[in-house]
Amino acid sequence: MKNKNLKYFITAIFSLALILFNACESWLDINEDPNNPTAVPVSQLLTTVEIDLAGSMGASLGGLSGYTSNTVQQMFQRGNTHQFYDLQGTDFEVETPWNIMYERMLTDIREIIALGSASEGNEDWHYIGIVQIIKAYVFSALVDIWGDVPFTEANQGAALRMPAYDKGQDIYPQLFQLIDEGIVNLQKASRLSPGTDDIIYQGDLDKWSKFAKTLKLKMYNQIRLVQDVSSEVGALLADESQLIGPDDDFEFPYGASTAPMNRNPAYQQEYAPGGSYYYINPYFYEILKGENSFFPVEGNPYEGITDPRIPYYFYNQLAPGQDAENPTAYRNGDFVSIYMFSYNIDPNEGYDQASSQTVAGLYPVGGRYDDGNGGIVSFNGAGDTPQRMLTYFSRLYTQAELALEGVTSQDDAQLLKDAMQASFDKVNEVASMAGAPEIDQTEIDEYINAVMDIYNNSDDEGKLRHIMTQKWIASYGFAVDAYTDYRRTGYPLLQNGNTDILDVTVQTRDYPVSYPWKSNDLSVNKNAPSQKNITTFRVFWDAN
Repeated sequence: MKNKNLKYFITAIFSLALILFNACESWLDINEDPNNPTAVPVSQLLTTVEIDLAGSMGASLGGLSGYTSNTVQQMFQRGNTHQFYDLQGTDFEVETPWNIMYERMLTDIREIIALGSASEGNEDWHYIGIVQIIKAYVFSALVDIWGDVPFTEANQGAALRMPAYDKGQDIYPQLFQLIDEGIVNLQKASRLSPGTDDIIYQGDLDKWSKFAKTLKLKMYNQIRLVQDVSSEVGALLADESQLIGPDDDFEFPYGASTAPMNRNPAYQQEYAPGGSYYYINPYFYEILKGENSFFPVEGNPYEGITDPRIPYYFYNQLAPGQDAENPTAYRNGDFVSIYMFSYNIDPNEGYDQASSQTVAGLYPVGGRYDDGNGGIVSFNGAGDTPQRMLTYFSRLYTQAELALEGVTSQDDAQLLKDAMQASFDKVNEVASMAGAPEIDQTEIDEYINAVMDIYNNSDDEGKLRHIMTQKWIASYGFAVDAYTDYRRTGYPLLQNGNTDILDVTVQTRDYPVSYPWKSNDLSVNKNAPSQKNITTFRVFWDAN
């Protein structure tokens, strides 16, 4: 146990060092003003912005999907922060994504807009349009996670060191306007147009426009409980060809190279020899397995239905029948993990299982496809799975929710069915890219039909549960939106350590409905609010 804790500490320090080095390397030249990067072309700044976007949103240490995957009970780490929702404003999970997004990425975006519009008649409108859309996406995430954040006075540098915190409900309308401005700027004549420096879409401005409009759809769905959005949604759905399609996913691509290193950062973290950083939540595993050992009555709406995505989602290091290296807290066949809400309670929870525990598989992070033969992780996966952020299947789940809730007149059942198919298609896309076997369509049809049989026999509340549960399952590897979805809808049903039937779990803290603000910012900014109670401070669209 001590060795594993030391490994975690070293991993955290190493990751932090990389982040700080990347953020501060320009400081090393004392003859240059680090606050005046006017010599940097917009093309290089755009590349940096996109890399930071993927890192800050991703599942590796310091990315928003890292901790939100804990709050939606997909993956978690051992300790109070993850197993008991004990998140503080001084925690790495708070400071790191905030620093990357607010202090670094938004500053680079400001510079691109300033440089791109500096010379009349020679504006770089395409770059400006792209980063305006990214800026809206970033701020929507900041509001969705933290609630109130600096916006009007944000990123002014030395000119305004103590920005006020704007209300989330005041920021969102300005983001819709910013997206529209970005779309318009994509259509203007531009002195420069992005190419390979646009890592996400390779300079395809039509795809950037589709992402922008799909982002608006997602954001309108998020605020539907506090605002009538039917006309805005209807306008977006009037021509669905202008939204993200099967080949337009907003995601950051990675490769398999080690020199230079361009593999998925979460893969680098999880497949380092000596064990992964995250444990897979057994509750999430049992939902896919079609089992239920957590609740006597409810908890798994798909009991008896096995999800064929399991070998793509999880990789078992143990071969069939192989003994684990230590006594296990949770073992199901060759799947090995620990329970959430069990820290310092379960007598077997603390044993080192570095070469025995189940790890994230091919689909979420580029790990190994589980062929059933086991094997210790040692950088032996594909490594090139993209970091998903907004996908075609997510768009369809959003439309299914909007239809069920009466915002549109579309067919919610057909949309759910299409969304599930698109989810499986995405897994097969990742599998094909890695040379792994694809899921047979017969298996896909059997699973979808079984879910749809249950869906069609459910009341509206039950149908909402199925839409959100299926979206949650498909979201594995990008938990930011799943965290938002859960707070908006209350689904999927999650494990409660005080009401489950396990004798090794106790939930000592209520659910965090927002992130705490970064403590250091509050201490040095006289215009900042007092630290919040994250179990009661709700984001403005959260009407539950």
